[in-house]
Amino acid sequence: MLLPTLVPARAPDVYTIDHNFSRADLRDRYTYHLLTAALDASSAQYGPYELRTSPLAMERDRLMQEMVHGKLVNLSAQITSPEWESKLIPIRIPVDKGLSGYRISLIDGRRQATFSAVHTLEQLKRIPLGAGRQWSSAAVFQDTGFSVALGNSTAGLHSMLAADRFQHFPRGIEEALFEQAAYAPAFPQLALERSFVIYMPLPRYFFVAPGQARLAERLEAGLRALIADGSFDQIFHAFYDELIEKTGLRKRRVFRLENRFLSPQTPLPNKAYWYEPLDAR
Repeated sequence: MLLPTLVPARAPDVYTIDHNFSRADLRDRYTYHLLTAALDASSAQYGPYELRTSPLAMERDRLMQEMVHGKLVNLSAQITSPEWESKLIPIRIPVDKGLSGYRISLIDGRRQATFSAVHTLEQLKRIPLGAGRQWSSAAVFQDTGFSVALGNSTAGLHSMLAADRFQHFPRGIEEALFEQAAYAPAFPQLALERSFVIYMPLPRYFFVAPGQARLAERLEAGLRALIADGSFDQIFHAFYDELIEKTGLRKRRVFRLENRFLSPQTPLPNKAYWYEPLDAR
């Protein structure tokens, strides 16, 4: 009697995610939820997976360096840049449907009348803004002619705003709401600017360490499965619709900027990948 050949079970795919996934703000909770949904959606084809979290919190440049090695961390969700796309494996499906490209400014609320009077991009460019030294958005602001004060951290930039080193701090909509609440105790005048939003094509992708192509392939397959069955949109709207309404995103004047740093492989023509709030009025 022949005994059946035992095929050893495949070891789980191990994703070590960056420390930001453990933060409490909505963006990171959303990204974690989308990640697990995509990996679950790919389980029938790829088998089990394991999620670990890097124990170290790292700024963007250090995080990229560690991801190149792929030991402490091999997965992160980040605003794209030419350097990240050249050194790591990008999954070119915008994690938040491009919503991170819509920027609402944090300001000293006593300056609201100044911003309400801004009706052209050239007027807006004359008002100094703050941005992180390592951020992709800072490069776009500088390239399009804004006066940009650079800082090394979000906390440092909030201190600079409170000290009037610049007059507005453009943030993603979830960052703007979260940080207004977090930093208002130290700066009670901190407020969301109410009249405009700045938009630049600025996709946030999942990035995987080089040499780990299977992990990237699996994650892309899972994301495509979520798009195909409508789950991606359901997850997006469940997390973001309330914030979109709360910030009045659809009612704001939109100042559009060109992003000349995008790769030619950016999937701009694929409308299913992008959220357009003006179409949702």
